[in-house]
Amino acid sequence: MAYDNLAYKYDYREEEKPGRQRVKVDRKRVQKRAKKNEISYLSKIIYVFVLAASAIFMIAQFVNVNEAESRLAAKQEDYAFEESVTSQKSFELEQSVDLSKIEQEATGRLGMKRPESHQIVYVDVKQDDVTEKTSGEVEGLGNRIAGFFSSAIRNIIEFFSI
Repeated sequence: MAYDNLAYKYDYREEEKPGRQRVKVDRKRVQKRAKKNEISYLSKIIYVFVLAASAIFMIAQFVNVNEAESRLAAKQEDYAFEESVTSQKSFELEQSVDLSKIEQEATGRLGMKRPESHQIVYVDVKQDDVTEKTSGEVEGLGNRIAGFFSSAIRNIIEFFSI
């Protein structure tokens, strides 16, 4: 038994169907249509110039944004440095203030004295110094809604204020 191809062997010629006639193609007409659909050389040049101009514009805008971001980063670094210097100076100032030196200066140079026991007056306040708040007042749904609206109004006023 031979291993042959079992597919039918057709003749690959196109058969004409009855009732249909072959239409002759006018080559000149086809070439004219192709020419109409073809983009002219001048329009291709214009497309290239428009594309190049838009690319140049986008690159220029990208450069401007990058320069602005680099200036911002430099200013933020300067701000952080100045902030650290300020905190260091405030710490040094707090360390330099010595209450015993201030008391010696006040008593020696300015002639001040500490108050005597009969000069001290204690005041008794009748009101309590305690505030009571319940979780319902703080975390209630009404307070959340009111807080949302008040923050929204505050943000709108802040946005439109000069």
